[in-house]
Amino acid sequence: MTHLPEPRRFGGTSVTDELADLARRTTLADALSRPAALVELRRALERCLQAGDDARWRRSLAHAEDADSYRLLCEALARCIDSPLQAPGSAIVRSFAIPIVLVAAAGRPTRVPGSLSDVQAIRALFERSHALGPTRNFGLSNALCSLESLEAVSPVALFRAAHDLDPRAIGPSLPPAEIRLDPNREQTHLRFLVGAGVTSSDAPGFTETAANIAGWGREFANLLVGQLGGPGLQLLALPRPPRDLVMAPNVGRCAQLETALSLFASNAVRRLRAAVGEPVVIVSAHDNGEIRVTLSSPFAPEMVEGYRWPLHPLDDLPSIERTVCELFADMRVTDVRVMPRLLEPERASAVPLYPRCDEWDALCAGPLAS
Repeated sequence: MTHLPEPRRFGGTSVTDELADLARRTTLADALSRPAALVELRRALERCLQAGDDARWRRSLAHAEDADSYRLLCEALARCIDSPLQAPGSAIVRSFAIPIVLVAAAGRPTRVPGSLSDVQAIRALFERSHALGPTRNFGLSNALCSLESLEAVSPVALFRAAHDLDPRAIGPSLPPAEIRLDPNREQTHLRFLVGAGVTSSDAPGFTETAANIAGWGREFANLLVGQLGGPGLQLLALPRPPRDLVMAPNVGRCAQLETALSLFASNAVRRLRAAVGEPVVIVSAHDNGEIRVTLSSPFAPEMVEGYRWPLHPLDDLPSIERTVCELFADMRVTDVRVMPRLLEPERASAVPLYPRCDEWDALCAGPLAS
């Protein structure tokens, strides 16, 4: 079975950064030696956080050898903040973010508020659904913050907030972000509801006790729509389970891209079926770090529908490939092709390359990407 080649560029094979090298060695370790290697990596990361060295952390990400090393660095950082090795069993503030994809449409230019009018109703929902577990002093911001502001939060600031037992320490850096809607177009937007609570560092936190979204997700979505909706606004809220502030941005990003892909696919398949019959779907990787999904027909080469998925270093490429293929299988599209070669992002004419089905053989004829 053909799979997509890796289109992202990582730090390379010559790793000189200590943290990146520890991550590389941990990913290569066997099952017996991996736990000790992971502890060594976490201790080095904790020293970095205690020293207040955000720059060193950013540098280690830039030197990560591959996606596995990059992901391990981020996962280990999240563990250092929420469950530090040097203070087992101590009280700690655990911050979290709930990613929310908002699908919205309106007949005229509309603004969706960036803050909630009754955040206590959501807190009460978590209490009723027994999602808090051992978490105490649980609080929620009323702000729906943007992806950009959440990504900008310093890991050192998160570490200090956790150990200073100050759940409000990072709130000012996550302001509300309203949504501006263009008229007559269904759109997806991403926001995060951030909160914090105090637990023992060796007890389950809110990200674990609220992980089963079936217990609270539907009512949560209804509360959001009730507080954000307005006349003439069609709004659907799609929350995801809470995550720590290190991993939440990419979880939300992937959720938004997947939702937008689903909207694109349903509309594009319907248009092509109505015009020329069954479409051919080509999933391709491009050396600007993108996955592209192209729908075309051999009977009308001029009819091309394309979607771009910009890959983040944390993205799981095989999982995204499966998501795309399963989406079209659910739509009963039978001709879905995965391009084995890494393609250029643009044609010679400088327009974006969305490979059509009539170009398939020519594009496959070159040397396969490693």
